[in-house]
Amino acid sequence: MTQPALRWMVFGLAASLVSVLTASSNAQEKKDPPKVTQAKANPSAERASGVIIKAEPIAAGGLRLTINTAAVWRDWARDQAVVDPNVSPRKAAERGANSIATKGEPQTKDDLVVVKLSPETKLDTRFRMMNDETTKGASTPAAAVKDAAGPKDESRGSRTHAAKPPQFKTSDLKPGLFIEADFRRAGGDNLVKTVTVIRPVSESASTTDKPAGK
Repeated sequence: MTQPALRWMVFGLAASLVSVLTASSNAQEKKDPPKVTQAKANPSAERASGVIIKAEPIAAGGLRLTINTAAVWRDWARDQAVVDPNVSPRKAAERGANSIATKGEPQTKDDLVVVKLSPETKLDTRFRMMNDETTKGASTPAAAVKDAAGPKDESRGSRTHAAKPPQFKTSDLKPGLFIEADFRRAGGDNLVKTVTVIRPVSESASTTDKPAGK
């Protein structure tokens, strides 16, 4: 076989191989289209923590809250005139609204979070020491003091904060209260599943067993 004929034979085989590989690749692409991965949002991952600056009733017995997340717990709790967990919800809101941390913090669109509550929204009341910025708080003032004292001094907390403090209701949510709202995004709104009102506790506060003030 002459050299020109051999070269043409090799060229033809190479062209045929390329054609076969291309056809196989195209068939594979049609059979297995590229997968598109969509990130799934976690509806329980959203949380807004801060001071209520606006509370507006909405339709169907709901409530719209505007929360200033720039208000830091430690500063807000320190500004309370009297750290008394037995104070009434109304007075608690009034004291919180007059605190420096509430009035002095910036209120920019990056710091404000608007959430919506429905009649199904769960409301909880927790108690947290003034210097505690990490925990969810305790179910009672005594438990908050005891948790801060540690296991070596279990008697602390049982001698103080004996009164049963008021539990907040949705109607008690007023500007000035420090809350944590767990919500999910739906239709452009932040729909709240749980709202926790967090009250400051101090070991030196007077908390004798007496009815909460009005």
